[in-house]
Amino acid sequence: MRLNSMSSATSSSVTLPLPLYSVPSRSSRLWSTRGRIGRIRYCSRLAAVGLIYNLALFVPLYLDYLYPATLTQSTFTILIYAYAGLYSVFTLFAILQAKRRLNDQGRSGWALLLGLIPLINVWLVITLVFFRGTPGSNPFGPPPSPSTSSETKRFWCLLILNIAVASAAICYGPLQFHLGL
Repeated sequence: MRLNSMSSATSSSVTLPLPLYSVPSRSSRLWSTRGRIGRIRYCSRLAAVGLIYNLALFVPLYLDYLYPATLTQSTFTILIYAYAGLYSVFTLFAILQAKRRLNDQGRSGWALLLGLIPLINVWLVITLVFFRGTPGSNPFGPPPSPSTSSETKRFWCLLILNIAVASAAICYGPLQFHLGL
């Protein structure tokens, strides 16, 4: 009888932690694989990375058009290596953010391997961007905090800037010359 009373007392006073995952500290959230991330934050982070990469890609072409002697063979080689490094870092960042987005939907990060299959990768992108996460806690942690209006405005500004930079690069003369348009 005493054993039963002790087991009921301990079971009511013990709280179980969230399974496997916890929310990372604020300083490591951008590069963490743990936790969940909402749609607006996911798209905003990828748009910011895309804008940085697009500007880094098209500014040298613009400078080469204005000052033709600036882009020599050696500087072009350095730029190629810099772009490869930048692309690698940004790809790793995008994979980490996509894994957290899948966690928000209650799926494992291993589902990212579906991105290697043609046509299914399109479906994966659609689910990452447009599908809601699971309500409440799931095995990957508590739900992400709701997006604020400033985060939503930041996302739209970054998206518009990305479109503007890509449009300007495509419509701009040096790029048309390099692409043969």
